[in-house]
Amino acid sequence: MTAEPTGPTPEPAPAPVPSGLDDELDIRWEVPVVFHSLGVSLPEEERAAHIAEVAAEVWSGGTEYQRTTVGGWYGEIAAEAAEDGAVYAGFALLGTEDDRVSTATLVILAEEADTSDPEIAAAALVELLSLDPANKVIRSDVSCGPAVLVVSGMIVDLTEQAGEPTKLELAQAEVYLPVPGTGTLLVCRISTPSLADFPDYVTLLAQMADTVVHRRPGDPGPGGGRVALPGQGGGNGGADESDQVSLSRIMGAFG
Repeated sequence: MTAEPTGPTPEPAPAPVPSGLDDELDIRWEVPVVFHSLGVSLPEEERAAHIAEVAAEVWSGGTEYQRTTVGGWYGEIAAEAAEDGAVYAGFALLGTEDDRVSTATLVILAEEADTSDPEIAAAALVELLSLDPANKVIRSDVSCGPAVLVVSGMIVDLTEQAGEPTKLELAQAEVYLPVPGTGTLLVCRISTPSLADFPDYVTLLAQMADTVVHRRPGDPGPGGGRVALPGQGGGNGGADESDQVSLSRIMGAFG
């Protein structure tokens, strides 16, 4: 997928973990620049207006049906993310070289967990997440330590938003990062109905996971660089790509 974002250009910025976890702890990462914030930190009324405004602007070339349906989907994602205590929720809308529209959502959560030994935490996550036979679980490493990638799929019912029977097939990738010595488990989740582009979104997820840094006041700590779209090899990531090749690319994204 070689794509250009449509709509307004989002402002990339590091996102700190809420201070409720640890007032002196600073965990940061760089959200890929193609994602537009869904305003998960806004009050419910303001968030709904924000999503409607962004959907209308980003989908300006689409139909009212598309804007309403997708806006409703984004609204549900933001509401569920806010209820789950997410620290970020956003979406990407890209135009591809073969004139398709590709879209995805990104949700980031920060949960309290024992990460005093991140290797043990990662091993426990692999064991737990592998209990679901529908999950493809991959143990990997990123800059801040061990990571666990989970690949799965689901069907979302959008009948209420669309006003007629509508189901959406989604591919989903989650990366679990037990940030060493912080008592924090980051969970970063990308979902997309654009199945042909799923490996490329997983590459974005891997790039973002590699930007995670953590420090306390006085620690030197490295800074995170801006995350860009991945360079693409031959082919356009079309639907004729085999599952085996796609899985190989997904695993390759996480080393």
